[in-house]
Amino acid sequence: MLSLQERINEAANNYNKTKDDIYKNLWYKLIKEFANGSDNTKRRTVSTNSNHKTDDGWNSVDKQPRLF
Repeated sequence: MLSLQERINEAANNYNKTKDDIYKNLWYKLIKEFANGSDNTKRRTVSTNSNHKTDDGWNSVDKQPRLF
């Protein structure tokens, strides 16, 4: 069984030899799989809201340091 890196190299070499779109698409698919991880099929959502509640109920953005 070939490693993922070997499969990427083989697809790239085949594409460079033949210029066939099948190898190009396979090459890009393997690179994307390598970048995201082979088991990473779902992406987790990351909140874009900067107004998160802290443990004490205050908004972390609104919380000011106390001077006294």
